[in-house]
Amino acid sequence: MSDDLAQERTRPGQTAERLGFFTDAVFAIAMTLLVIEIPRPDAADFETGDGVSKAEAFDRLWRFLTAHHSDFFAYLLAFYMLWVVWREHHALFDQVSHVSAPMIGWHFPLLLLAGFLPYATTVLGHYPDNPLAALLYGLVVGALLLCRSAIQSLASRDDVLLPHIDKRQYRLTTTVSWIVTGYWALTLVLVWWTPWVAIPWFLTSAVASVVGWIVNRRTAAAA
Repeated sequence: MSDDLAQERTRPGQTAERLGFFTDAVFAIAMTLLVIEIPRPDAADFETGDGVSKAEAFDRLWRFLTAHHSDFFAYLLAFYMLWVVWREHHALFDQVSHVSAPMIGWHFPLLLLAGFLPYATTVLGHYPDNPLAALLYGLVVGALLLCRSAIQSLASRDDVLLPHIDKRQYRLTTTVSWIVTGYWALTLVLVWWTPWVAIPWFLTSAVASVVGWIVNRRTAAAA
């Protein structure tokens, strides 16, 4: 499909640039909001002077920070997952001429969930041993991955990919995306063993790399 033809088929409200900019803004705000709910130390409790030595103030602040290690961990995990989803979305929008109506529709839950993730992260950070907190977080991220995979699939189905894009390779990438989404869904059965469930969550990118390598090897062997 030529660029001129793509422009002719693009209806108002279906330009990839505006939707991409808006998505970038929502993700940037969500990633920034993640840090807001991390408890701050009260200056009056951790300042030196008035009989409080530097060593004592250091010890107090250190104990405060380590007591909230779960909040920092939840922040890192959530930022990491938002980064993964945003990078995949960025790569997708570099490959499309415009977006179809169904793709726009799937952006509503995608951005809704991205904006809600800071809340789920706060709950997980404050109650790291509660399985429901882990389940809430896992469901939100899992739904984010589902929306991402759905948008990728729709781009191929609705024929909005740029002419030079290797559609076979694109379909393989989409397959890997769905497998990773399925992997994340399977990890939800482990939420009762929180916080250990965070280990397979952190391995998501590694799983994606391994699955991508296997899929490409099998496809090359079958060709």
